[in-house]
Amino acid sequence: MKHPINAILIGAGQRGADVYGTYALAHPDEICFVAVAEPNSERQARFAAQHKIPSQNQFESWEPLLSRPQYGQVALVCTQDQQHTAPTLAALRAGYDVLLEKPMATTVQDSRLLADTAEESGHQLHICHVLRFTPHFTKMREIILSGVLGEIISVSHRENVSWWHMAHSFVRGNWRKTAESAPMILAKCCHDLDILIWLLDDRCESLSSVGGLRHYRPQNAPEGAPSYCLDGCPVAENCPYYAPFIYEDLLPLWRNYADTSQGFERAVMRAQERAPGLVQSLSALLPSLRQVSEYRGWPISVVAQNPTKEEIHNALKSGPYGRCVYHCDNDVVDHQVVAMQFEGGASVTLTMHGHSHTEGRFTRIQGARGELQAGFGYGGSWIEVNEHRSDRCTRYDTSVVRSGHGGGDEKLMAAFLKSVSESGTHFAKPSASHLSTARRSLESHLMAFAAEDARLGEKVVRMADFR
Repeated sequence: MKHPINAILIGAGQRGADVYGTYALAHPDEICFVAVAEPNSERQARFAAQHKIPSQNQFESWEPLLSRPQYGQVALVCTQDQQHTAPTLAALRAGYDVLLEKPMATTVQDSRLLADTAEESGHQLHICHVLRFTPHFTKMREIILSGVLGEIISVSHRENVSWWHMAHSFVRGNWRKTAESAPMILAKCCHDLDILIWLLDDRCESLSSVGGLRHYRPQNAPEGAPSYCLDGCPVAENCPYYAPFIYEDLLPLWRNYADTSQGFERAVMRAQERAPGLVQSLSALLPSLRQVSEYRGWPISVVAQNPTKEEIHNALKSGPYGRCVYHCDNDVVDHQVVAMQFEGGASVTLTMHGHSHTEGRFTRIQGARGELQAGFGYGGSWIEVNEHRSDRCTRYDTSVVRSGHGGGDEKLMAAFLKSVSESGTHFAKPSASHLSTARRSLESHLMAFAAEDARLGEKVVRMADFR
């Protein structure tokens, strides 16, 4: 009989509790959480109740948890960005194999320290680069490696952050200030930089970068706009950032799903936007619709612990997500472009911005024998390959319906647990080939730090200087 791996969770927030905790509840034969450290008492209690964790195994901080004899084999570190390094180092030294949320750290020094410590300890440290596990990017890598595109000449990759996601996470939310989290190119795009390295199986040689914060600033506030949307905003009827429109109506979320969905899924999302009562009624006949009609996930799960309509409304009155986007204390960029020269000769650009109408990652790859175009959105994803000589066009549907990060979250957890179970302290088993160890992840993080250095210094940076 298979026994689950005992695990501890450090940080029971949206990723820790709602993603990895949910995976554990759905796969009790694979993983069992036996202890939790979380400073928010409500979150701690809810997670402990869900996973039947006794009171003596519940902690407000990671220090007392990791100072005791080892509770299990693995630790998941899902704290805020600035709090990644210390608990991860302590967990490795205490004997745990660790799954760490991205970014691995917020400084070059700490990133290197984590990679070094993991190797010195002999324990696994994997970073949550979930895009590697999506059917979408897995298929894209397979296409590149097949040679159908020929030699890769140029890559253009876009991280189109929707205007409402930008407002939620990077203007009102936890990632709004560099000093409290990380530069946005690291916090948001270490995923993208990692996937570019993985797709091309190559490293960046040099890069430059431009960008800044242009729109979400006080001077762009409408005349008479108050600090909080619910304090009588004079443009409430037409401002796209009006908090009740985003969090109570949820129209931007359903529109984003609809714009990148097809068939029945698209119809459901449009119906939820235009006639939510109809979807509510139909959910009695089709239980699967309750995922939409009774939706309690991101972003409203971040706004209120118990995201009922009343609780969300109350949270918007004085909480951070009810603030006017032009009167916040944000300082991270809302647009940035990184131009890179890879060692193999390909020229690569990464464009990140927070003003997209529809959320999604879009990739265009030019090769000597063909071209690839791809889209990866909330509601679905696709890849199209055009071959030069034959003019053959092949289209792949890589969609995964309503699954975290296009199916990446679940596959990441499964691969991590399999790696721990089968590989012991070895990093490179075939079953874990997609996993991003700390040493592998260090490369994408160094690229992000170099890009920010290039942007601020208005210069070209050679990656050898960062390595």
